[in-house]
Order: sequence, then C-alpha cells, then structure tokens
Amino acid sequence: MGKEINTHLFMRVNLEKSQVLIGAASEFDIQMALPKNMPTLQALSMGNYMRPDNVFISTPLINHIMKCCTAPGERPARSDHIL
Repeated sequence: MGKEINTHLFMRVNLEKSQVLIGAASEFDIQMALPKNMPTLQALSMGNYMRPDNVFISTPLINHIMKCCTAPGERPARSDHIL
C-alpha cells in the first residue's frame, strides 16, 4: 500500500473555508506565535502528535516573545490537548 495522503484537506470547499482565517489574520494583523511543527495535541488512541490548535499574537508584539512552546509532560488527566 502507498502512503495515505489527506487529499480531503485540499478540496475546494476546505480551501475556501480557510480563506476566512487567512483574511482575519490579515485584517487584524496577527501572526502565529507557536513555531512550526510544535505539537498541541497527542491522540489518545494512536499516541501520535498533531497541531490542530494555534496561538496568534498581534504583529507589533511578535518580536517581544522570548519563547512560545508547549509542555507535553504537563497534559491534564484524560485530555489529549497539551498545555
């Protein structure tokens, strides 16, 4: 079997929906504060890490952040989300 690809993410309807977020980020002049590939969730069933949650900050403040990260070891009991 070949590698499974999430082609449903790139369907026209999903790309159009993502434009709402892209437009809001531009309109309110915000940027993502979490570095690329920083996990925010660990699936309880499979144990794999994902990044469905994002942290946004206004552009004038982005250069004042010293560190933005998650703490996988500090996850609440029975939760898949990482603090």
